[in-house]
Amino acid sequence: MFSLYQCTNLLQLHSKILDGNDEERTHDSEEDNALMRKVASQAIVLLKNEGSILPLKAEDLKKVAIIGPSTKTRTISGGGSASLKCSYVVTPYEGITNALPNGVDVLYSEGAAGSYQQHSYGYHV
Repeated sequence: MFSLYQCTNLLQLHSKILDGNDEERTHDSEEDNALMRKVASQAIVLLKNEGSILPLKAEDLKKVAIIGPSTKTRTISGGGSASLKCSYVVTPYEGITNALPNGVDVLYSEGAAGSYQQHSYGYHV
C-alpha cells in the first residue's frame, strides 16, 4: 500500500515526464529524421562483405529476393512502456522496393515463421 506522500510524489513525477499536460507527442524534424536514418543504416549488419560486394548497386540489379515473415509487417514497438507514436513507419519490404529502380524483378517469400513474432497491430502490406 502506498502512502499519500508516495502517491503525491509519483503523480508529480508523472506530470514532469509527460511535460505537464499528459499528452504524448513526437518531435519530428528533418534533421532528426536524417540522423535516425543514418544511424539505422549504419547499424544494420547482414553479411560479411567479402570481396567488397556491398553495398549493392541498384542500377546493376535485375532480381531481388525479399524473404522473411516480418518483412511486410509494420512492427511499431514492443508495446507497454516501449510504445511510441511514430512519425511514419516503413516496412523492410517497402524500404527495399522503394529504393529499387524500375524494372527490377522482386521476389517475395514469407519463409519460415519464427516461434515468436511481433504483433503487426493490423498493418499488413
